[in-house]
Amino acid sequence: MFLKTLFPLALALAAAVATSATAADSTPVVRWDFGAGEETQLTPHGNILRDQAGPRPPEFPDFSKSNTAVRLDGKSAYFSVTDPGPDSDFDFTNGDAITLEAWVKVDGIRNGQPMYVIGKGRTNSPKFARDNQNWSFRVVGATGMARLGLLFAGKPGPGDAHWHRWTSKAGFDTKAGWHHVAIAYRFGDPKTIRGWIDGQPTDGTWDLGGPTKEAPIVDDDAVWIGSSLGGNPGNSFKGLLDAIAIH
Repeated sequence: MFLKTLFPLALALAAAVATSATAADSTPVVRWDFGAGEETQLTPHGNILRDQAGPRPPEFPDFSKSNTAVRLDGKSAYFSVTDPGPDSDFDFTNGDAITLEAWVKVDGIRNGQPMYVIGKGRTNSPKFARDNQNWSFRVVGATGMARLGLLFAGKPGPGDAHWHRWTSKAGFDTKAGWHHVAIAYRFGDPKTIRGWIDGQPTDGTWDLGGPTKEAPIVDDDAVWIGSSLGGNPGNSFKGLLDAIAIH
């Protein structure tokens, strides 16, 4: 049963992308299970409901019977995590391999709507330049389904040339409960992009500025879970989130 291998799979995904990297590339940076004892400070903003039922047995046997998740209302609710400073574990640039994974239960999504699962930068903080998306993991509405999305920004350019967006070809039914989703990528090597939905791989397409070998913007802006752009409702996640991890 694929559900029993999803969490070990995440490390394998990072290692697969980091084909010439050291073992450190597949080391977990952080994982948020939204329980009582989070190791990394999460600052809540807006209408967030904690202690919601997350993935649980018997359908999801790797979780405890009391596993909890968080519900975000899709109206600017999010968690923020402060970046510790330059060259932190949240900063990714060329040569760095990143794997982002989460369990998601989407309450509904409009066609073309990008809901943020997690991202760094693009918070609209006056302390940082706009369009400073270091990395982000999103789900994107597609006629009743949701596809996976990776978005980041490079150095400023004309139009949308500095944006680089990848969207998976496969999607998942937003009415079908919980799904495990993951994206892996090595910055500077667009051919390494890969996505997984419930353990099944999917390819996808690059648009806007297209694939690039240039480095993403890196600064000390915060990591946000569940929204972006100052809490823009159009980018805010509506539904339940659990077991979000960065590798």
